[in-house]
Amino acid sequence: MVRVSGERLWRGLGAGALGTLALTGLEPLRDSLLGRPPPYAVKHLASRGAKRWLGRRLGPRAAQRWGLVLRWVYGPTLGLLQAWLRPWLSQGGARRGLVLGGGVWLFERLAFPLLGVTPPPRSWAPAERWWLPLQTSVFGLVTEAVLSRTGE
Repeated sequence: MVRVSGERLWRGLGAGALGTLALTGLEPLRDSLLGRPPPYAVKHLASRGAKRWLGRRLGPRAAQRWGLVLRWVYGPTLGLLQAWLRPWLSQGGARRGLVLGGGVWLFERLAFPLLGVTPPPRSWAPAERWWLPLQTSVFGLVTEAVLSRTGE
């Protein structure tokens, strides 16, 4: 079993938090270019998840708030996972960042519809289909860049 040192844990969480910050900062541009939030926007994920699993309706503000809470748990956790997996990944920060972003994209593309928090991707607009891998790549590249800069 591989142990994660305390320092690696904090670096991974911090890197994931900065990747999450970059992704969150990208959302207004994405929504503006798309003309509306896509089906995988945090407020839609939280709203559908609460309705499906808890039988509760969330108002727009509550859905946005809970969606961000989920993202801010999920993103740093992925950063921790990236810090733990880095020794086994190929060399090259950009490659590792794209592997992380690609893994997140694949997981979200498959899991979100199965969990019922998004409609099937075939029903998404073409631009919405392109934005998901773009934003997950930004997350992966920023997270990996932070890990590379901190000497992880």
